[in-house]
Amino acid sequence: MIHRMWAALLLVALVMAGCGDGSEEPEVAEVPVVETVDLDTVPTVMITPTPMAASPTASPTALPTATPIPLPALLVWPTTAPPEWPQTPDEAARAFAQRVARGDRAAEPRPTVQEGTTATAELPRLAEDGSPFGLASIIHLQEVELEDGTTAWVVLSARSPDIVVDSPAVGETLAGGTVVVGKGQGFEGTIVLQIEDQDGLLGMAFAQGGALGENLPFEAPLPFNQRPASGDVAVLVAYTTSAVDGSLSSLTMLPMRLVDAS
Repeated sequence: MIHRMWAALLLVALVMAGCGDGSEEPEVAEVPVVETVDLDTVPTVMITPTPMAASPTASPTALPTATPIPLPALLVWPTTAPPEWPQTPDEAARAFAQRVARGDRAAEPRPTVQEGTTATAELPRLAEDGSPFGLASIIHLQEVELEDGTTAWVVLSARSPDIVVDSPAVGETLAGGTVVVGKGQGFEGTIVLQIEDQDGLLGMAFAQGGALGENLPFEAPLPFNQRPASGDVAVLVAYTTSAVDGSLSSLTMLPMRLVDAS
């Protein structure tokens, strides 16, 4: 009996040993096999860049040449053909200053600033000792083409910051008189107004503006007598002079048109 019991126990033990503890063993992930490449066996590929087509050599772009304009109908100087036309803006500014400021009372204009066929020049005032100072006017110039094909420089206008004319406008048609409206200053506020043609003075008046560095509004009638031979071009002149020596202090000159007042 005992022998049979031991035999049964031994059989159970053998069965349990064969089955283990009943737990599942973890699955082991497969490691991928990496293929290696022998670099010595890879053929070398040489890439040759394709040369770009050579572009034709472009010549430098030439700057546009300013073309002079024909002699304008409206300008303030010269009103008649001069003995010699100025060939540079500096020559024109100098001749204009001597003409409008009566020779020795004219300061030498400062060098012109040119841009193409236009230029500007500052006309200074004259101190008591004759040295230039400040600003009497800014001269506006234009290169023009004459009838013979040559070029010259003329003055289209002169404008002072101390005498600003609002009316009449540049090129306005006048007949026998006008009313000058603007703002400005002068010695004791006095501003001289004139209408001139190519032969000289047609009419004169006075306006009362500001003084001591202050531009004040002014309005003044300016009648004039037009000569039959005056043509249709005139110049409105507004200026002030120094109380010390009569030299030019401020100058504005604008071209106008005339019609027969009769």
